[in-house]
Amino acid sequence: MRKSKSKIPFDYITVKTTQSRIEKGLLAIPVSLIDLFPKSSTKIFLLDGNGKEEAKKFTPYNSSSRECRIGGLKEFYAINKVQDGDELVIQLLDDSKYKIIPEKIFEKEVLILENKIQKSKDETEINNQLHKLSKITNRNTDEVIKSEFVRLANEEISNRKVKIVPQVKIKENVPLPIRKILLELYKGKCQVSNFTFLMKNGNPYFEIHHIDPYKGNHLKNLLVVSPNVHSQFTFAKLEQKFDEENWLRKVKFNDRTFSVFQMIDKLPKFFGKEVHY
Repeated sequence: MRKSKSKIPFDYITVKTTQSRIEKGLLAIPVSLIDLFPKSSTKIFLLDGNGKEEAKKFTPYNSSSRECRIGGLKEFYAINKVQDGDELVIQLLDDSKYKIIPEKIFEKEVLILENKIQKSKDETEINNQLHKLSKITNRNTDEVIKSEFVRLANEEISNRKVKIVPQVKIKENVPLPIRKILLELYKGKCQVSNFTFLMKNGNPYFEIHHIDPYKGNHLKNLLVVSPNVHSQFTFAKLEQKFDEENWLRKVKFNDRTFSVFQMIDKLPKFFGKEVHY
């Protein structure tokens, strides 16, 4: 087994294929993964990309073949053009259901969904794309949102866009997908004061502050704040302290200093994949 850095913000497991097994329509399960599979010969269910179940013959390691393997994959290999050395993503859905996806397809679908999330125009569309990403990665929605936070935090910071409306310049608002991520992770609590309050509809009220008003909607440049703290950023004598990665860590309003809570501290900085062969 070999570990490497994942290209996408999710941990996952792959199995490397070999030409001899591809020709026989088999997938050999390495000894390092046998605990994920049944201990006796049986039928297991594989899910295709459309969620359709198909029963496949499973042979455990303690059989006469001395090889843990899944059979009946010739059509799967042909449809997905699997070649010698390709990696297949293995996901355990429950005790007898598994999902196998060629890694190149897995990564492509994740990137497509991430792009759709960023371009979503309303709450329904965001939730729909998050659900799809949750399904393809076999992670719950909370985990997906955290992964999206890490991914966006690692992007380059750009200048804030300005829209010109007849003689008036209007600075770009925070996109709905980013606002959704901030809401889900911070729950409306001010990152400076930890204060929050609920509106009549039961949702938390919060505002989003651009630390540098000329920079774009990057997570390092955004703070979830209460209205009171937001006004202090605007009108009080302000001092700010950043860490080496450019996350705001302390603010001083006049003579009072506050620590700034950053969700990135609670999340993994890197994601990895395990390649089994």
